[in-house]
Amino acid sequence: MISIEEALTKILAEVSKSNLESVPLAESLGRILAGDVKADRDYPPFHRSAMDGYAIKSKDFDPSKIYHCKKEIFAGMESKLDPGEEIVKIMTGAVVPEGLDAVVKIEDSQEIESGNPISKVKLKSDQAFQFMNIALQGEDLKKGELVIGSGTVIGMSEISLLASLGFDIVPVRTLPKVSIISTGNEVVSVGSKPLPYQIRDSNSYSLIAILNRYKIQPNSIELVPDDELKITEALQKGLESDILLLSGGVSMGSMDLIPPLLEKLGVKKIFHKVSLKPGKPIWFGKKGKTVVFGLPGNPFSVQVCARIFLDPYIRSYLGMEISRPLRFPFYGKRKKKNSLPEFFPVIFETREKTGLRAKSFNGSGDIRAGLSSDGIALHPGEQSEISEEDILDFYPW
Repeated sequence: MISIEEALTKILAEVSKSNLESVPLAESLGRILAGDVKADRDYPPFHRSAMDGYAIKSKDFDPSKIYHCKKEIFAGMESKLDPGEEIVKIMTGAVVPEGLDAVVKIEDSQEIESGNPISKVKLKSDQAFQFMNIALQGEDLKKGELVIGSGTVIGMSEISLLASLGFDIVPVRTLPKVSIISTGNEVVSVGSKPLPYQIRDSNSYSLIAILNRYKIQPNSIELVPDDELKITEALQKGLESDILLLSGGVSMGSMDLIPPLLEKLGVKKIFHKVSLKPGKPIWFGKKGKTVVFGLPGNPFSVQVCARIFLDPYIRSYLGMEISRPLRFPFYGKRKKKNSLPEFFPVIFETREKTGLRAKSFNGSGDIRAGLSSDGIALHPGEQSEISEEDILDFYPW
């Protein structure tokens, strides 16, 4: 039996990096960016007026002067000064003409005489200084500057920025092919009416949920009884995927058929059993390009193992950073009877500072264990009891 850290190291050592593909910008939400994105030009690409007002030369500003304005500049217009021109009316977003370097907002002006083409204007501002109310060329981004790093999840802000940079087609990481197999004579489909000694298959849907976070749709989902021939047939098909996810059949019972059948099919066992609770019987192996996660059958065990082991594998496969646990104080007391590191569901509680409060549950088979929780916290193996204000590792769902 190996530690959580050893297991995760072994899992990540088997990651095969995904390939690249291109998708339309409108279809890129939630995908993982492949390659760095750099600015194609300065942003703003020109000195841009930040106000509706009057653009002038700051050094010639005189509040007692009557200015003769004969031009109005709107956003999207090219702007050039005529010889001797010292003021223009300007709208927000418009190009500030070369030679002018301050914008006095419209509220600080008084139009004395309106005309076409010449208006007479007085500026009532207390001051005018260089680049007042002007967004300078390149102050947001310089041409060639890194904007979004490879491995970023594309969200609404990223889509907006990519559009601004001219990316109608976006390079993203290809998604892995994933097969899910849930095993057990006692397990029936969600739409079935179970007999008193049967349960509905929830594990497949827990796994589908974590895959969907990364826009991954499983290629196949199978529910297989504890029958060697049927399990073998399902495994053979599942091994054609990049990731094969199994739940049930990996412990020490007489009907836990998965480990020997996988090895018969040529899957190399990398480890079996990890020092943790719940999820101790987890099995991990590889055949060719296919990695296999053999997860325990209890619902909360599947959720914990998926969060602690599967999620980092997927992130690494897609070129993302592995998320580290957060650290929060614990509110209350908690005891455990064994020496294994133990994950348990927690809820945020805010007092003077935000901390974690344990959510009560009845073990890894409790179908409500993770319900309404914010994530899971780790009760360290060497501590039989954790107390008020102890700092714990926290893994958000």
